[in-house]
Amino acid sequence: MAPGATSGSAGGGGAPGGDSADAASAATTGAGGSGGAPSPGQGGGGGAATGGSSAGELVAFPGAEGFGRMATGGRGGDVYHVTNLNDSGPGSLRDAISQPNRTVVFDVGGVIKIDARLVFKNNQTIAGQTAPGGGITVYGNGTSFSGASNTIVRYVRFRMGKIGDSGKDTVTMANGHDVIWDHCSLSWGRDGNFDLNRESGAELHNLTLQESIVAQGLQTHSTGGIVNTSATSIIRSLYIDNNSRNPKARGTLQFVNNVVYNWVVSGYILGDTSGRSDGAMIGNTLITGPETNGGTLDSPTPEYHLYAADNWYDSNEDGVLNGRLLGQGDFGSVTWETAPSVEYPDVPAMSAEDAFDHVMKHAGASLWRDPVDDFLMEELASLGAEGATISDEASLGLPGVVGNIPGGSAPTDTDQDGMPDAWEGSAGLDPDDPEDRNGDRNGDGYTNLEEYINSLAP
Repeated sequence: MAPGATSGSAGGGGAPGGDSADAASAATTGAGGSGGAPSPGQGGGGGAATGGSSAGELVAFPGAEGFGRMATGGRGGDVYHVTNLNDSGPGSLRDAISQPNRTVVFDVGGVIKIDARLVFKNNQTIAGQTAPGGGITVYGNGTSFSGASNTIVRYVRFRMGKIGDSGKDTVTMANGHDVIWDHCSLSWGRDGNFDLNRESGAELHNLTLQESIVAQGLQTHSTGGIVNTSATSIIRSLYIDNNSRNPKARGTLQFVNNVVYNWVVSGYILGDTSGRSDGAMIGNTLITGPETNGGTLDSPTPEYHLYAADNWYDSNEDGVLNGRLLGQGDFGSVTWETAPSVEYPDVPAMSAEDAFDHVMKHAGASLWRDPVDDFLMEELASLGAEGATISDEASLGLPGVVGNIPGGSAPTDTDQDGMPDAWEGSAGLDPDDPEDRNGDRNGDGYTNLEEYINSLAP
């Protein structure tokens, strides 16, 4: 991707106030996190890195990054087996998350259709990577993580849709801290797909979305979502086919190695408010699609303090990744920072081009990509030729609306401690002792149960 490869304009921020529906919600002041001193040094693959983290810290799981990396999840607590795809009752996901301090494992794969919203609790690990077959899709009325501090969610598809309540989000959070969503697919919100919007007087900080897909918010109010927190990281993820807010960034947001594709009226929104915000945008690629007609870097204000490097804009829709490097002038009236304006965690950055390839291969619940994510990735691969927002998820024409998800079968776990007998035997543990799940056989800080579930995810 060579500078000057296209003559397309990034929009320079678009029209001020172009997305002002949330203007009354003031941004919080960025406060950084627990990562060391900020550093604009070079990351892997030629991109820039922000922040610094302490060596040897016990992150949520190997590979956890960003402000939410220290979430402890259900470490040391109970284990709950999801044994059916029912909306409620014993063995259901809803019953599994009804109590805090749990690691949730799945003995089934498939689609869980929900009528009421799922409300997650504190200190939970939702180990979607344990599901056999094609993994887990939650389809229906959306989910709330408000108050669900120290929660880890991995390899789950959350798809809301018209069958959910009007004005609701696919994933929402208004208060709490230390939550990480990893390899998740979030789509079909009737308001936002991924809304982190601090309620008045509350704390909302130390959150990460990584290796995920935020897609196809439903028209007529189709949005990727607002991120209005004092410390959030979005890393190596894809925003695709959302009318606007990809995302709408307020407060403090670290945005590293992401891809934004086929927005309509607004791409990345730079604050759009009088309250101070702080951003770091490193190694991202913004690619127009068939419906794009609005601003790319939209609604900037001088109150948005931005450090940015290695961000690219591809607007010629010619099926080739050959955009141009975005410069300071493309970000409009933001306050331009030559070093990070707050303290960000260390996230070594790939080059934007390498990050595009990584997102294509790995974003979303990608241990087994379902037909919806396959559809989205085919659109992205067209690099401008394909892509559309939708108003009804059924318009994709997939079996059962969300596509067929194979169920598979779970390995034998005699003592129901979340670790299969064969794995326990290979690890020198006792398949008849459920209490050994919370031991730490190698002294690295992760419990034996965590060692098992982490081994399932590359």
